[in-house]
Amino acid sequence: MVTLPSRGSTDWDVTLNKALTDLDGWDTEHINGTDPHGDRQWADNRFARQPASAADFLAQNQFWIAHRGSGGEFPEHTMTAYSGATGAGAAAIEVSVQTTADGVPVCMHDSTLDRTTNGTGDVGTMTYAELRETVQVDIGSTLLGPGWSSQPIPTLREVLDRFWGKVVIFLEAKSNASIPLVQDLITQQYPSSNRSVIWKGYYTNNSFQWAKNNGFTTWGYVDADTTDEQMNAVDQYIDMWGVPHSMTDARIADVVARGKPVICWEVHRHVDVTRLTDLGVRGFMAAQWIYLNQGLGLKVAPTVGKICQPGTLGVARYDPAFAPRFGTDNDIYIPQQPNQSILMGGHRAPDAGTYTISWSMKWPTLPGGTLHSGIAFCRSQDDVYQFNSTNDAYGTYASPGGYHCLVRNAGDIQIYSHTKGVTTGTQLGTLATEAPVADTWMTFETVVSPTGITFRRTDTVTPYTLTVNTTTYRGRYWHLSTGSVSTAGSSPHFRVTGVA
Repeated sequence: MVTLPSRGSTDWDVTLNKALTDLDGWDTEHINGTDPHGDRQWADNRFARQPASAADFLAQNQFWIAHRGSGGEFPEHTMTAYSGATGAGAAAIEVSVQTTADGVPVCMHDSTLDRTTNGTGDVGTMTYAELRETVQVDIGSTLLGPGWSSQPIPTLREVLDRFWGKVVIFLEAKSNASIPLVQDLITQQYPSSNRSVIWKGYYTNNSFQWAKNNGFTTWGYVDADTTDEQMNAVDQYIDMWGVPHSMTDARIADVVARGKPVICWEVHRHVDVTRLTDLGVRGFMAAQWIYLNQGLGLKVAPTVGKICQPGTLGVARYDPAFAPRFGTDNDIYIPQQPNQSILMGGHRAPDAGTYTISWSMKWPTLPGGTLHSGIAFCRSQDDVYQFNSTNDAYGTYASPGGYHCLVRNAGDIQIYSHTKGVTTGTQLGTLATEAPVADTWMTFETVVSPTGITFRRTDTVTPYTLTVNTTTYRGRYWHLSTGSVSTAGSSPHFRVTGVA
């Protein structure tokens, strides 16, 4: 029996990959050998590749694909990402392919190594041996936390050997050099691959005719400004359309009205799903597959293992500059200032009754003036929150408002409400407490009850308690916030010890 490791345990990602590799090896051994339970068919039926079907997958009212192997939760396009997403339940993965100088298809989104690996330069200028020996995917350390180990770049053959026939694969040959190599590989080495492989590409790619002639389902993605005339020119070769999340609502509705299934990329937040579902989108390329599909209410601290837990999101998508950072004191902080935040989506609050967010904060260097930091909470949607902002980028889908508990540099603790469309909050209560000390932890409790909000500071000899009666907002989503702090040296560091 293979035991899968707990996310956040030491080297859990490496252990997961090995466990799933061992499982495949054990599977193959039983299929190819004489089985004590009977003939080979027993092993085929019980343990072997169950025939994933693109047709069955796409027949669902909604279908979910792990974008880059759920690249907002795992180092993208690695075996660990594909294994982690499918191990969590993903029935489909997206696989992008570049080609080395000696013609080996490898799994990578970019044509260059710079963004996701410890290397530089074009993938196509290196042999596979050079790539395997000197380059590893290290985007986990900057985007997802330093607890991620570096990962080898897998070949397409390795990925297909592991996943072909088990899950639906949205496969894209990113470079012109990759197209014939990928076509030959999947048609010659993987029989009936058109049953579970969907041929994916930019809508002008001239390989779609080949795909249709060979029985593949196709997905062609467009730009936000692609016209109907341009889509009409290739419509006969496209089974599904792909739209970017940045496309306007009206334009997405136009594409849906063409009558073919529409998939949107990339999807990070539940508010995205709500918006897209209302527009008639059926497919979701999810960069946060686990967060969006498993209804998380995580209890572990967000710093466990120094990896970003699902739903721990900065204000920008796939951007290490806004991703959480991990300090040396079991803490997390935001590298940008001011008015930045981190969504604690996987740690969302209970949906009824009274609950407490237990958290700590320190400033390495005390901020000047009356600057402040804290948390925003009771928001009904997981949309982006930024202090001193209208927070209405999602329009009618945005949270109508919420509260924030803030700490000012002199020690005042305050409770504010904030409303969508208004840049300034409304103070509901304030209490003077002891002055903070640089690089020294302050501990707090934010208690939400059906009738009010209580904000406690508990690191002092005598705790301070501020309570206000307010019932306007009771959403489950909350954020860590830099508030008005404007310098890196004063950027707040946080610990979260519980949400219950």
